[in-house]
This record gives sequence, C-alpha cells and structure tokens, in this order.
Amino acid sequence: MIEKRVLVPGAGGPGAVNLTRGLRMCPEPVFTVGCDASPYYVHLALTDVAALVPRSRDEDAYAAAIRDLVDRHRLTYVFPNSSLEMMVLTRRPDAIGAAAMRVPSLATQEVAASKWLTWKRWAEAGIPVPQTVAIETEADVERAFDEIRTRPIWFRGAGIPGRGVGGAALPCTRPIQARGWIDFHDGWGAFVASEFLPGENLTFLAILDRGRVVTSQGRQRDAYVIPHVSPSGITGAPAISHTVHRADLNDLGTRAILAIDPGFDGAAFVDFKAAADGRILPTEINAGRLGTTHHFYTAAGANFPYALMKLGLGEEPPPLPRYDALPPDLYWVRTLDAGPVLLRKRGADLVPA
Repeated sequence: MIEKRVLVPGAGGPGAVNLTRGLRMCPEPVFTVGCDASPYYVHLALTDVAALVPRSRDEDAYAAAIRDLVDRHRLTYVFPNSSLEMMVLTRRPDAIGAAAMRVPSLATQEVAASKWLTWKRWAEAGIPVPQTVAIETEADVERAFDEIRTRPIWFRGAGIPGRGVGGAALPCTRPIQARGWIDFHDGWGAFVASEFLPGENLTFLAILDRGRVVTSQGRQRDAYVIPHVSPSGITGAPAISHTVHRADLNDLGTRAILAIDPGFDGAAFVDFKAAADGRILPTEINAGRLGTTHHFYTAAGANFPYALMKLGLGEEPPPLPRYDALPPDLYWVRTLDAGPVLLRKRGADLVPA
C-alpha cells in the first residue's frame, strides 16, 4: 500500500476545503499539503501544511512551485479540484514529477470547458439537449428569438476557452435585454442562448475508470445561497439539496459523460434541468472535478475523494455501489458562515442523520 502524501492545489477555495475534509476522514492516514495563490485564502486551507504559490496563469512559475512542493514533501498524489489548475498540471506533467494524478485527458477537459462544444457533442450523440444557439453577432440574438419559442430564453456565458465568459446567465424575454447583457460582458462570440427549463435542478456525480462508472450519486438542488445576488436566482452554490434515486438521471448522466469521452477517466459531474414536460436535459459537464458540495456524500458515508485517490494510486477503491451510492432523501443544508448539517426524513419531518 502506497503511503498517502497528497497535494491539494487551490486549498483555500471551497471545493478544495471540502476535498481536504474528505481526505481527513479517510480510513487510513493521509498527509496533506495545500497550496494557494491568494495570500488571504491560503490561511483557510485545512491541510497539514499550506504554502503560497504563483497563479496558475504564470505556468512556468506555477509548475516550478508545484514541483518544489512535490519533491520537498515526497508527495505521492496530486488532487486538483479547479479546472484552471487541472489544465495547467495536465499540460505540464513535469510539475508533478513521480506523483500520480487521475484526471481526464486535456482534450476532454477543453471540450467540457465549453458549453457550446459540449452541447454539439451531446447533440451529435443523440442525447436530448435544450434547444441552443451560439451567439456570435447581434443577428444571432434575433435568430435565437425566432428559433427558440419558449420564454424567457436563457442567455449565458459559453465558457469557450480563450473567449469564454463564466457564470453570466440571464433569462431574457426581449432581444434588447440580451444585447445589453452581452454588451455589458463584452461577450460577443462567447455566449449561447438556450431554451429556459423550469423544472427540477439535478446533478449526477460519478467517478470513472477508463470509461467504466466506479460509483456515482444524484442529487437535487432545492435552494441557493444568497440567490438575490443573481438575476436568475441561481448562484451555483446550493443551500439545500437532497439525494435522489432516479434511473433517468443515472442513465443520462452516464451517457452524457461517455459522449464527451468514451474512455473518460476521473471525476465528472453533469448538471440537468427538467423541461415543462418533466424530461431532464443536460446543461453542462464539469470534467475532472468533484465540485464543491461533494462533502455532502462523504459526511453521509460515501467518500468520493478517497475512492478517486485510491483509484489514482492503483489501489482498489472502497466498495461503493455503481449507482445510488447513498440512500435517497438525505438533505444537506448550509449557508454563509452556518452549517452544514446532514438531515434525513422521518415521516414528514427532517431530523439529524
């Protein structure tokens, strides 16, 4: 059994903090080194050691700093939970030396980083997707309102590498709203317009071993942290979510991941929204990341970070079900500076799990 000495990049961010919590709950000792580019957030790291490093956009300096940490602390595994840092570390294998890292290929990461390329890949694979139009010019805004008959229409940053705009999403009922929103973000050529999906907000998180699902879990997002700061009411940080057992989510989640890469390796989560008729449609995929709320699953008894690390080190992961790793109707409740708490249903009530 390989000694577990793990580097957690971006260790002061919420996703990496929850990753570290999972590593601290492993059934065997794990020594953790965290690094962060922020002189403030590095102090939020829960790792055994924390170090300040250059920003990943300065690839040479960042790679040199990571290599120094790997060598100095004799690290055996590198565990990124940020797309930007993961891409740099995938491009620069010299940065991690002899340490292992289990992430999707760079080509897969790049497709997943673009909502437009992802949508095209899914559509070509026959996966049901929301009607979507790429927005290059003002004429495309008019075309979107002509072709997409539902209202409002969802205008959002496409995340296209090199020209993408991240979380800029706005439901629009008139072209003038969409044009102003895109102008504000200088987003021509970096937005998409999609049909608005009013139903449940779901996600499917899985760990895969060269195209084979090792374990997975679905959940539904029920409410968001500080929703009033977003025009859409969705911030990407769920305040309340609960586990679900849905055959359609398991099936479409798996198909959506493998349509991006039939040999997908590592972690992935696919977001879904339900249409008015109840069908669930995928809206985006995050390749290589466990996300932020995955500590929900660890606290409930399915330690996804531990499973992925064991797989990456060539060891047998813990025995977890391939689908529905946890019981349904477990609730995770959190907000700023409060929680989280894990709850379960008892009749009509929610009680501590």
